[in-house]
Amino acid sequence: MSEHYQKTFISAREFVESWDKELYELTYLDYFIYQMINHLGNRLEKHYFIRDKRHSSLYLDFDDLGTVCFNLGDGFEFFLEENCLGTCPINCPRDLDGTVKIDKQQLEERIKKKLALLQSIMIGNLEKEQCLRIDLLNHVILDTLLQFYMDEFELEIKEDDIELLDLAEFIENVIIDFIRFEGHDLLDKPFETAMHYFEEMLENETEDKQNKGWDDKQSSWEPPHDLPEWNEVEDTIDDIFLRFISDQHYNPAHQSDALVHDINFFNKYLREEADIEKISDLKEYHLAEFFSSWLVREFVMGDEKQISHIFRAVARFITFLYHHYNINLKRDFLRCYDKLKVDLPRVIKATNVFISEYNLLDTLLLNEELINDSRVGFLKINEVLDKSEKLIEVQDIKTTAEKEIIKLNSSSLNSLQPGDIIHTRLIRKNGTWEISEIQFIYPQLAARFI
Repeated sequence: MSEHYQKTFISAREFVESWDKELYELTYLDYFIYQMINHLGNRLEKHYFIRDKRHSSLYLDFDDLGTVCFNLGDGFEFFLEENCLGTCPINCPRDLDGTVKIDKQQLEERIKKKLALLQSIMIGNLEKEQCLRIDLLNHVILDTLLQFYMDEFELEIKEDDIELLDLAEFIENVIIDFIRFEGHDLLDKPFETAMHYFEEMLENETEDKQNKGWDDKQSSWEPPHDLPEWNEVEDTIDDIFLRFISDQHYNPAHQSDALVHDINFFNKYLREEADIEKISDLKEYHLAEFFSSWLVREFVMGDEKQISHIFRAVARFITFLYHHYNINLKRDFLRCYDKLKVDLPRVIKATNVFISEYNLLDTLLLNEELINDSRVGFLKINEVLDKSEKLIEVQDIKTTAEKEIIKLNSSSLNSLQPGDIIHTRLIRKNGTWEISEIQFIYPQLAARFI
């Protein structure tokens, strides 16, 4: 950062625990917002709420500044995600010095009308910075401030209040300057993972706390009184899962039943499939096998929407293992998550679509000649050739046979992508191999496990 923070209004741990995301889900945009929150807090304290504003009804102390800046950050991130960092071609936050050319850009009609209205009241070219300033003030800052003062102080303020507008303008300037000087690298790749940044900050905060404790006591170090006793023994896997779901930090009471249900999938895999005796034997291999192949088989005719909840439960368990047993699988988990967060629900849905359309009666009525001219295998999709003709190019991953073109007469074809692996039975009809049954569809990562 360009300016050293003398105060931290929101610590990294407070931010992570309050941001409604798991650590592995945090992005560069989240990191940008976290930095902006603390920068804004310092600017407000040092340069706005100075001596002549100490008696203002809008005055905010340290704790209040932390809260209002957090709320502003939350509102600004939501605004950016919904309006600027998606499909909008204007790209104001990443091109503040640019101008808007309404006639030369492909814009939604509602955006065109809005920009045309702005242009009608401005002289010269319509600047992207000015567009962002207007939206930031009207859709983030004023709404947040009005809600904050009502909730925290029961203070009703009109939108045209001079003091409120003065404060809002100061905040607007700080945020725009922060975007200009600090936002370029982070906002260019807003949805890439920033887990490593937050991990480093969390570790630094822990080290600072430990060092402070050492300095204060001026004596030899002793373990904290609340250090779990089970750190000192070799627990069984069942014991570890029991302690995990009993820990209110990782399993808050209002989420308890859901987390128990979701983490039991991983527990069942470790007990029935992984064949490991000690939790220290848990490796990246097991995470990849669990998510890419074991869950696929477990979720036949299951709801693929639940997969995101299982990812979240396992992420908490991996964090629990790191903090309590010094087993660090966080990066291994993140690699699996990045590869499978979209593909795993997709292939499960495709499998279930095929099964729901499967006509058992037709299969039973197949004549003996067709049944004899059939084969079973694991086929990797190389290319979806023609969706109208239901043709795909595949290759048997077990025999490394030549590529061949087969037919899949099912709407599940619409969900398939190159790299997917189909465990299937083929029959030859009219000289063409056609899929008659599908056991499972796996993501590409599952190749080494099947």
